[in-house]
Amino acid sequence: MSDNGARIFKPGEIVPESGIYECECGQHHRYSTDVRGHRFPPPHEGCTGTGWKLVTVAHD
Repeated sequence: MSDNGARIFKPGEIVPESGIYECECGQHHRYSTDVRGHRFPPPHEGCTGTGWKLVTVAHD
């Protein structure tokens, strides 16, 4: 879990809801998906993060 209580999703886990996710490394690496059920990618090359947290929920 992150400081604000948001769940951190690990690479390879299934995306639970559409939206914009940000790596938890603090460098603002983003991953956007409009399809629930895809799997999270690994962090960007050179990134020190280990997972993704939801920052903006996509509208239906």
